[in-house]
Amino acid sequence: MYGKLNYSFIKTFNSQEEIENCQNQKKDGEIKVVDYSQFEASTKSGIHADVNRIRQKDEIIKAVVRKRRNSAITCVCFVCMAGISLLKGWIPALICILIALFFLWRAVGKFSDEYLRELYEEGLLVPGMIVKTEPLTIMAIANMVAQEGAAAVNGCYCLEVKELDGAKKELFEKIPCSCFFCYEGGKYHSSFQPHPLYWGTMDQQEIGEALRQVEEDNRENSKDEWEVLKEIAQKFPDLGNGNMILLDENYVPFGKKNYMDSNYQELNQ
Repeated sequence: MYGKLNYSFIKTFNSQEEIENCQNQKKDGEIKVVDYSQFEASTKSGIHADVNRIRQKDEIIKAVVRKRRNSAITCVCFVCMAGISLLKGWIPALICILIALFFLWRAVGKFSDEYLRELYEEGLLVPGMIVKTEPLTIMAIANMVAQEGAAAVNGCYCLEVKELDGAKKELFEKIPCSCFFCYEGGKYHSSFQPHPLYWGTMDQQEIGEALRQVEEDNRENSKDEWEVLKEIAQKFPDLGNGNMILLDENYVPFGKKNYMDSNYQELNQ
């Protein structure tokens, strides 16, 4: 049984040229890119993002770049095939050219320094926690409400990482993250992706200040969200990278989804 969150204010992850077309990126195999143009975070990280470090450490951004590089290689292969196909006729060659153009479209574009800086400095500051050390896994929680007056819905996002330089990488270590949301209309965001602040700066003092801000914000919640992260991680140990658990206003799990999907699967079915 599947349900659909009545989504509202959104953003998501891939390339500056694709930001305004995020809804069409759902099933093309790309990692989404955040559109921060309509977003104003209530609490920001407060860090001064190091763009060079982000390019080196942010595994979500690096995965997108890797996909684009592969698309460029595929494009060249189809151009070569088009040349060979001309010996058999123009129709096979035309088909190869069209496919090459498709992969060329996927390969173009780059992340500007401004975009990468915005990603860490302007995103919503949310609590994250290392919930597994093998593989190294962070779970972050964010409020999915996009319209005032909607019943509270939180999402717990599972992010597997290869490295987290600067962190102790201990079980249940608190990892502050910056995130943006994907919006498809309605009362709720459809998804979000957390970016650990350790990917954005080497400044331990700034990360410590961000963590203190997260702790302060957590006191206003009806339930300790650090404990919520532990509970969800223990209840769903095999959640998997890029998957989310949705929680109601009492922090009771009711749905599961991949961040690329619009629909969620009800847990009681």
